[in-house]
Amino acid sequence: MELALKSADNLLRGGAEVIAIYKSDDLKAEEAKKKIESENFSVVKLDVTNEQETKKFFAALKKLDFLVNCAGISIEAPFEELPMDDIKKVMDVNLFGKMICAKYALPLLKKSKMPRIVNIASRFAQKPFIEGVMGYCCSEAGIVMMTKVLALEYAKHNIRVNCVSPSLTLTPMTESVCTKEEIETISRKNPSGRLGRTEDIANMVMFLCSEKADYINGENININGGILLI
Repeated sequence: MELALKSADNLLRGGAEVIAIYKSDDLKAEEAKKKIESENFSVVKLDVTNEQETKKFFAALKKLDFLVNCAGISIEAPFEELPMDDIKKVMDVNLFGKMICAKYALPLLKKSKMPRIVNIASRFAQKPFIEGVMGYCCSEAGIVMMTKVLALEYAKHNIRVNCVSPSLTLTPMTESVCTKEEIETISRKNPSGRLGRTEDIANMVMFLCSEKADYINGENININGGILLI
């Protein structure tokens, strides 16, 4: 949520109207509205894996310039112990949820003067650093290729489609599942000596949505402090 809020805040500061989508956590949705007090910010409850509901959501919009695709979950266990249904759940949200949003956003984006799609993937799209993440890694790799396919197919409509792949980012969720010592150990292993911050990723999302990124298309941009180098 922290990354989504930081990206939303950046876009609002740039003059955009932002609609944030969430699936089920009403409490966090209310917290988001309190953190970002703006008449140009709203939240909508929607399961992006539900194609018909997602189609209805986009059909009700009058215009759309930017789609930031960032829904994601992970269910982790050794592959032999991981139920296929759990792998499918991860793929449904992380990959197919993004595909569904893109599919029904495209008619609106075609009408925009500066249309952009930014998909959020992960460093795990390129290198599985830990065990037990079959669904997550495969879905993230799929997001990168989905980005390239969309970029190629819709360049003729002036739609720029790019992907951002962060490494582990310091958020309240990270701090809730990692001890202070674990965070320090992971930080020391990174060539840059720290974890990512939400603003690192949000700033790139903002750049890719700007006119300055007009000649960037179909790219997967890693924001990881150099962790893929080791």
